[in-house]
Amino acid sequence: MIIQKEPILLSGANGFTGRFVCIELQKQNIPFIALLRPGCNSEWMIKHSILFRFGDLCDIKQLTKALTGCRALLNVASIGFGAAPSIVEACKKADVNRAVFVSTTAIFTQLNAKSKFIRKSAEVTISKSDLIWTILRPTMIYGTPDDRNIIRLLKWLDSYPFLPIFGDGKSLQQPIHVEDVAWSLIKVLDYPSTYKRSFNISGGTSLTYNDVVKLIANSLNRSICIIHLPSRFFVFILQMFESIGIFFPIKAEQIKRLNENKSFSHSEAKKTFGFDPMSFKKGIINEINLY
Repeated sequence: MIIQKEPILLSGANGFTGRFVCIELQKQNIPFIALLRPGCNSEWMIKHSILFRFGDLCDIKQLTKALTGCRALLNVASIGFGAAPSIVEACKKADVNRAVFVSTTAIFTQLNAKSKFIRKSAEVTISKSDLIWTILRPTMIYGTPDDRNIIRLLKWLDSYPFLPIFGDGKSLQQPIHVEDVAWSLIKVLDYPSTYKRSFNISGGTSLTYNDVVKLIANSLNRSICIIHLPSRFFVFILQMFESIGIFFPIKAEQIKRLNENKSFSHSEAKKTFGFDPMSFKKGIINEINLY
């Protein structure tokens, strides 16, 4: 294997997934530079001896400067904020042809979420560009107490003997461990079979939400009473309050999303670049040990 001397620019490097990508790049001795938002805290980068540059993804001039001298872009930052056109343009100006983007399987939701349309539009912009692009769409990402998803459920189950669930809890879930996301991003970078293609990447286990709860509770050695609440009723009530500007910690859209199936096949990723994710049981035990 020939080691490329030109570095990769890694956007979203200071985020939950981005830091795992940083660690994996260092582990594989792949030269890279972290892109941080102007004013962003750089202590973690300094602590881990990581080179970094500042730049706004929506500012073509700043991003072009940050990309100068790099051979590729790993865009771990969300494409849900409308920066895709400026990223594509900056890559063109900096003569960077290769780029890997993180999207999400949430674009397949049946809900009319604003972020869905922004992300789908971003994918269209990327796929129609002259870039040698790859788009990876992970399911819900988890893996450490720093995640924003499973850790909330884990903390609740560790603190209370009951859990209210809006709906029957039979919707399918397939969370992906953050280490599998980081591995995939680096694997596809120089893998020609992934060029100009999109892949769904999901966890090694597809479970109902009820089963996710039971598996976590069992791993915590906790006995949990699940209380199922009528989802339609609470969606109606919350929407009524939201329409007059009154909001609660949980939104109507979150209840609807909870009751959607979020299980996606990763067979194309497995066939193309050997994607082989860990089971949810193994991943959650790892997270509990860290917790």
